[in-house]
Amino acid sequence: MGVRTTYKVTTEATPFMLAYGAEAMMPLEISHGSPRVEAYELETNEEGMKLSLDLIDEVRDEANAHNAEHKRRASLYYNRRVNDRFFRQGDLFLRKIEALGVGERGKLAPNWEGAYKVWKKL
Repeated sequence: MGVRTTYKVTTEATPFMLAYGAEAMMPLEISHGSPRVEAYELETNEEGMKLSLDLIDEVRDEANAHNAEHKRRASLYYNRRVNDRFFRQGDLFLRKIEALGVGERGKLAPNWEGAYKVWKKL
């Protein structure tokens, strides 16, 4: 199986970049030549690899920041559609049976039990 070289949306980096500090090269790039292969120089490449390894922590921190921002936006999107529901004294409600873990089981078993009445708000 090949290396995943596409950018992840949440981190804006490839998993290979986050692990090794450099982008992976596809075998096709090496065999047919690409600007990256043609511009290769041993000394500058070693210096660049040392520099990228020094900066890998910053790349990972930036990826974590992108991930946190993505999670924040997803929660905002979800929470827009959530409706708060408040119960008052005297309201009737049903209780989901699966949450209790007791009673009948199976496809034809009832999903809810009740009606229960709210006696006191805590």
